[in-house]
Order: sequence, then C-alpha cells, then structure tokens
Amino acid sequence: MIEAAPFDNHAALAIFARLDHSDWLEAQAVRGGGADHLDLFGDWRGAQAGAILSLVLRDRRRGGEPFALLILGNTGQAGVAQAALLARCHQTFRRGIAAAAVQIRRDMPVFCVEAGIHRVEVRCWDRHPTAPDFLLHCGFEFEASLPGFGAGGADRFLQFAWTNRKDP
Repeated sequence: MIEAAPFDNHAALAIFARLDHSDWLEAQAVRGGGADHLDLFGDWRGAQAGAILSLVLRDRRRGGEPFALLILGNTGQAGVAQAALLARCHQTFRRGIAAAAVQIRRDMPVFCVEAGIHRVEVRCWDRHPTAPDFLLHCGFEFEASLPGFGAGGADRFLQFAWTNRKDP
C-alpha cells in the first residue's frame, strides 16, 4: 500500500506545501514561532546531511502520491537516534499513515540492530490530536511530559522512545 523512497526535494516540498494542520502547528511550536512551508522545507533539507535514514512515503493506491516524510538522525550519543515524521492531511491519508505505523513497528527492530541503534527517541506536541496514538502504534513507549517549549516556554511536548534493550 505504501512505498518508502529516498528523500526527494520535489516530493518533500509538495508535502510541506500541503502539511496537515496539526503537524503544521506542531512544527511552529518546535520553531517557537511562525513558519511557512518553505521555512519548514529548509529545516528538513538542512537535516539531510546528518540523517541515518530519510524517506518520502508514497501512497500506491493514490498513484504514488507523496504523503509523509520520515527522518532518523543521530543525537550524538552512542546507539541513540531521534526520529520525526510529518504528513499531509491525516484524514485523507489515514490508510497510508496507518500502514506506515505497521511498517515502522515491523521494520524498526531489524533496521536498528543493523545500524547499531539501541534507542530511538521521538517527541510530539501535547496538543496534537493523533501523534501520540500514532507513536504508540509504531511501537514507541511514552516516557515523559516535557514543559518549557515554544517561544515563551508555554508549549509542552511528550517524549516517547523505542529501545531494543530491556532493563534487567
């Protein structure tokens, strides 16, 4: 149902130009202020140099239309990576997004072992209506509610993580 292809400028720009409203609000909270699709594209494009993995997700049932971007990058800590996903309208692409969650949950353990990653961290804006459930469906576990984000420190993010090492 979905196809994961390497990052592509044109597909990424098409996604950012039609970003889901909640994803757009979340991205603004991350940046601490207003941003248009070109600002967000520039941020994502700049992250490509340090990416472990960067993909465009396409919906085959919609003619290969790009609907989401996924990036995995180093945190600077041994064996620890951080991930982000932004998508177009979550209602329109709900099947593709659900399929992406299933595929991430299935493929992440093998990919991480091969890449030497023991922990993947993700954060989402606490007011995002679908991101926490999406992350849980991907296999991430809730860790903490983190205050103090955004321009005035009024935003809160939720941190989730996946690990392939369990505590004794």
